[in-house]
Amino acid sequence: MNEKALQILEQYEIGLQRSFGGRGGIMLETEQGLKMLKEFAGSRARLPFEQKLLEVLEQQGVCRTDRAVPNREGELVTVGEYEVPYLVKNWPPGRECDPRNEEELLRSMRTLARIHRTARGLWHTQGEERRWLQGCDRCGELERHNREMKRARNYIRGRQKKGEFELLYLRCAEELFREGQRALELLVKAGGQSLYQRASREEHICHGEYIHHNILMNRQETAVVNFGHFEINAQVQDISLFLRKIMEKQSWNGRLAARMLTAYEKELPLSGEERICLAANLYYPEKAWKLIHHYYHTNKAWVPEKSAEKLKVFLAQTEMRKTMLRELFELPV
Repeated sequence: MNEKALQILEQYEIGLQRSFGGRGGIMLETEQGLKMLKEFAGSRARLPFEQKLLEVLEQQGVCRTDRAVPNREGELVTVGEYEVPYLVKNWPPGRECDPRNEEELLRSMRTLARIHRTARGLWHTQGEERRWLQGCDRCGELERHNREMKRARNYIRGRQKKGEFELLYLRCAEELFREGQRALELLVKAGGQSLYQRASREEHICHGEYIHHNILMNRQETAVVNFGHFEINAQVQDISLFLRKIMEKQSWNGRLAARMLTAYEKELPLSGEERICLAANLYYPEKAWKLIHHYYHTNKAWVPEKSAEKLKVFLAQTEMRKTMLRELFELPV
């Protein structure tokens, strides 16, 4: 363990037994259980709200979490002589959810529904506090994404020397624009803005990054960690993110997606509007946008070969994705 980490731990009432690297921090085996020491890069203003959320989820038996541990002074963020802020967090036992294990995926969906049901109306924020916690309207977000894909297309057209990724993007750009616009139209028609406004009014909370890496499994329970991207937003955003990540690995297996949604709805049924908004989110060419967003905002002199490979995989799965959406949501795509 380095000197900075030792300085931080001196400010805690922790009986350290062993330490080792993992999950982007330092795992600590202590007399009080497994913990993690990690640099804190988040918002101190948001941290008390996150702690309240995790406390409620644990107290109501929804799931174990990685709640921060106060230091001797009762502070959550600890700074040593090097002026680097750190958190010490409780770390639940278990391994990451296996994205190819159906039972674990169904458990994860049930847990997500319980989190969503519990994480409503925990606070009554306004003004600056609300701005700290408010997520983006998905309709406005898709409009910005669509514009960015077109700007990137125009930029690439103007380049004299084009690599594999750039040439591939130019070949598929018009179809991506059509899919992006169609998804936005579906979202608007389904009432995406109304869902967002309701979520804002009733303070529905999303995890913000509910993916298999942040779900820990053991025999007794399911734990969820890394709530740092939590926000007030339509909770269907969490569902669409998790489903999309899994479906990309499962070749858009419609039967599995249906069982996952059923598992969620046994705990928290979705409205018709939410289902259509979910379908619109899954129809949107998110993977392609992320690749072009990364390309457009980084060094153009060197584009990783993996970017072209990932775009090829996305394009190869297009018909499977559309087939799943037609069968699962009766979506005319």
